[in-house]
Amino acid sequence: MHTRSYRHLTAEERETLSLGLAHGQSLRAMARILGRAPSTLSREVTRNTTRGRPYRACTAQNQATARAPHPRRARKLLDPWLWQHVTTQLTQGCSPQQIVGRLRRAYPDDMGKHLSAETIYAALYVLPRGTLRSEFLATLR
Repeated sequence: MHTRSYRHLTAEERETLSLGLAHGQSLRAMARILGRAPSTLSREVTRNTTRGRPYRACTAQNQATARAPHPRRARKLLDPWLWQHVTTQLTQGCSPQQIVGRLRRAYPDDMGKHLSAETIYAALYVLPRGTLRSEFLATLR
């Protein structure tokens, strides 16, 4: 038996499903046409049908988009001490990986002072354009 990872329905698949249901096709028939499991289509119709109205692709797409998970934001360097420490280390020519390693060695039990290199990179790239940002990015090259 071949199993695939779950993929959400595309807008085109939702439109095909909507038209098929409007023409009286069963969920199983639509599942065969779309190459999907009937349970997937059943969940789709249940989840994205407005009460008392038939399934509509446009409404379903809007509801699915609103429910879709948004990318997780990286932890920001909001702690003033931590931000100052990172900026000082960067101006001294340390890489984010070095800063992370030094922080973990210096504060092994303080999780509030542990960062990832990606957090530092993300914090640098969201800085507004200006001399501070360009100085930091120049030290990383």
